[in-house]
Amino acid sequence: MEQEDLKKYQETVSKIKGIMKYEADLKKVFGPRLGKVHEALEIMESQMNDLAEDKEVEASGKEKSKVKEVVNLFLSIAVNQPILPIFRDLSRFYLLLVFNWNKELGKRIDIETSVSAVQRIVEGQMTMIDTINLLKTVSERLQKLNRYGPPAFELSRHYLESLEEKKLEPSEK
Repeated sequence: MEQEDLKKYQETVSKIKGIMKYEADLKKVFGPRLGKVHEALEIMESQMNDLAEDKEVEASGKEKSKVKEVVNLFLSIAVNQPILPIFRDLSRFYLLLVFNWNKELGKRIDIETSVSAVQRIVEGQMTMIDTINLLKTVSERLQKLNRYGPPAFELSRHYLESLEEKKLEPSEK
């Protein structure tokens, strides 16, 4: 592993561990299956550290299955539950680690496909949430602007109406 890749890997693991400290919030999302998320993280971290030290590493079928099970858990949560900010943040970094681990050691297309699907779902939903929040703000501003009617607007409206009436009078004759 190159130095730049190693540095990025360490930053990713550090961010994951930082998020994992919020265990109470994560239990709300993952429930009793949070232990599986920890277990898969330990497997990937251990193997990626060995790989960084240029040791010979090979992921067993059981280890690949555990990682796949956690990816399926992320997919299930992304599809069936509202995406909370802590899940969004964890999935961003955790799934990046899974993707890189799979590329180097797991080499399973189904893991890669599931990781990609979860990332698209999470990013898509967050984009929609951002759009909804923006539209709420714009709607509130428009409602305030709609209610705003200074006296000058009323005078102008009255003046324009009187011009319309005068314009119609000569043509009526």
